[in-house]
Amino acid sequence: MNTMQIRPVIGGFAISLVALAGCASTGPYRARISSEQAAERILGIRAAAQSKDWGAVPLIVDRLEDEDEAVRFYAILALERITGERFGYDYARSSFERAASVSKWRSYIKGGKHLTAAAKMAAEDDAPPGNPGA
Repeated sequence: MNTMQIRPVIGGFAISLVALAGCASTGPYRARISSEQAAERILGIRAAAQSKDWGAVPLIVDRLEDEDEAVRFYAILALERITGERFGYDYARSSFERAASVSKWRSYIKGGKHLTAAAKMAAEDDAPPGNPGA
């Protein structure tokens, strides 16, 4: 095999590694959000919040109804950090008292508002800086 034949194979391998690395950066902590262990759920939620991972918002909304109060606490903090919203949610209230806020969060997800907001944020991040002197 000559050098010309090896380069496309190496290039394809490098592209595959980059793609896998991209998946690995979100996959592990997202899986933790649904773990059977509360401590693992918290770690996953915190990682999503630190990454401001809009794609994890539906998973975190599910944790608003978690049986563990600490998980619910970290879930609402993460959602507020990512979306800027709380919808009146209080992690320490009874499940009955939390139901209205959780319903608002589910409507937010169902309506795709988290995706719209994520796209808007990405567009703003990609926009060239304005000309303050103009």
